[in-house]
Amino acid sequence: MDNGKKKGIALIIIGICFPLFALPFVSGFDINKGFMDNFYNTGIRITKNNANSTPDTNKPSVEASKPSLNPLKMRIDKIPFRFFFVPTIFLIYVAIVMIDRARKH
Repeated sequence: MDNGKKKGIALIIIGICFPLFALPFVSGFDINKGFMDNFYNTGIRITKNNANSTPDTNKPSVEASKPSLNPLKMRIDKIPFRFFFVPTIFLIYVAIVMIDRARKH
């Protein structure tokens, strides 16, 4: 087997294992929802949901009519799991190209 084929197969294995290693940390999956809803709403939570950490939206304020930048609203709560598929697709594509170039014409 050529060296290019070996590297290509190794890249395919690494690409498949990349999202599998992140899978135990994923939250937000619901068995009653559809595929696309689960695809867009699952992720790895990076902040804790505390009652003190979320802004209170029940209190009316005088400045409610004008938009304001609030750092609590702008923070990232979770990393979407679909972002872990981007390197997977890239590595599999590169591996297929490497295997194809290793073929003898």
